[in-house]
Amino acid sequence: MFISIQVILLNYNSAFSQHYSEYEVKAGYIYNFVKFVNWPNYSFENEYSPFVIGIYGDDPFDDILNIAFKDRTLNDRKWLIVHYSKLEDIKGCNLLFISGINKSELIKVLDVTKNSSILTIGDNISDFCESGGIINFTKQNARNRFEINNDAAINVKLVISSKLLSLAKIINNNENRF
Repeated sequence: MFISIQVILLNYNSAFSQHYSEYEVKAGYIYNFVKFVNWPNYSFENEYSPFVIGIYGDDPFDDILNIAFKDRTLNDRKWLIVHYSKLEDIKGCNLLFISGINKSELIKVLDVTKNSSILTIGDNISDFCESGGIINFTKQNARNRFEINNDAAINVKLVISSKLLSLAKIINNNENRF
């Protein structure tokens, strides 16, 4: 399974240019990210609770996530895609994809999620991980990549596999401090 994620992640540009839209590829990344992150048991109401993917801000996926996750399960949990427009509703998800918001709104979103076991994923948001977000899609050297703030994940009791960490640019909470 690790080989498949490496192939998907390392061959992103060729896959993107040949067959898939940017957000089809990002849906694949998200699907694989979730496989390499462990949530504490208390993150779910019970053993049958769905895995909730929340979207806050712009939704660049259209229906891609619904199609990608339809009829799939994660540890026998069904997937549920929820769109949030209010900050106070966010706490009900396990993963929050954040897109198209400004810095001040980002700080508010991350403040709401900072004490919950929510995997926050930014869509190429400047200083996302430095601000306390966990995973951020970025463009580096004209290639799409991702960065991870593992300190932020640990703070909310999420455990990210070393296999996933080895593929990312690691950002620390102290990145901007001297």
